[in-house]
Amino acid sequence: MPYLGGRELGQVYRRAQAERFALIANNVAEPNVLLGILAAYEEARSDLLVQVSVGAAKFAGGGKPLAGLRALARYVQALAVDTKIGVFVNLDHVTPDQVDAFIRPALAEGLCSSVMIDASALPFADNVRATRTVVELARPYEVLVEGELGLIKGVEDEISSEEAFYTNPDEALRFVTETEVDLLAISVGTEHGVSAGRELKLRPDIAHAVDARLRAAQLPRPLVLHGASGLAADQVRTLIQAGVCKVNKDTTYQYVYARAAADFFARSGAEILPPPGVAFDPITFDAQDGTWRPNKKVFDPRVVGREIQDAIRRVAAEMIVQAGSGGKSLYA
Repeated sequence: MPYLGGRELGQVYRRAQAERFALIANNVAEPNVLLGILAAYEEARSDLLVQVSVGAAKFAGGGKPLAGLRALARYVQALAVDTKIGVFVNLDHVTPDQVDAFIRPALAEGLCSSVMIDASALPFADNVRATRTVVELARPYEVLVEGELGLIKGVEDEISSEEAFYTNPDEALRFVTETEVDLLAISVGTEHGVSAGRELKLRPDIAHAVDARLRAAQLPRPLVLHGASGLAADQVRTLIQAGVCKVNKDTTYQYVYARAAADFFARSGAEILPPPGVAFDPITFDAQDGTWRPNKKVFDPRVVGREIQDAIRRVAAEMIVQAGSGGKSLYA
């Protein structure tokens, strides 16, 4: 199935709202995470939403965010051609100062299906103004726009907040009315970064109240949960039943990636590192003792890469189950 845009993504969200399931929004910065995620989603027959933040794009582009976004988005698009599920790209946590350098060219070049404008740190009126600007930019391209109301504690990529401010349901209705956003990210007590879900003071009642107010005003919108890494399955399902249709996951993948790599190198260190006290030149392959050589079957980066991909695939499959999106692709 070719890479798809905002029109088709809107269809997925409408079905998710009606059937009370969610899409996991999967942050990526390099190929091993993407390949592992894609394998899980094809197997589960779930539509795949890939997220690229400005920080991830900057990393992928060697310090140049737009170049990195082009590389990542086109890689996703190339892989999507041979899949039997819908594959989408969302730009994650783009702040108002990055609109001209990041969002405008992404829209013009067809690099995204949706975009999240994060003006949540601004006063309400300024948040509305900045978000509305992006909505107007995206409409001609049929790209969906996600806005955020409320602040989420913690650090994620280049976004940080020392405090959390829960979303006010009445303000949420006003925000959607004035901005006409397609999705609304709300603050219900989750945190960016490493946080154990059982220790959080989650407020699913806020999600339920926001969802109810929007529906009553005939402005139903998929709600978005940021900072979802660390939540248990029952916590995720409770929030989905309250109206959440998009659940962001980044920190989980970062840890699983690092853990898989650490476990691999712990097992294989003796075949990669020279013995203590033995100098080894990686250019000439000369060892000080004249005998030791590293094992190419182990140090080839594709070897650890495959282990990382498999670890990502397993955890992605588990989160698909939590979100309830398995077997529900519009294109399977």
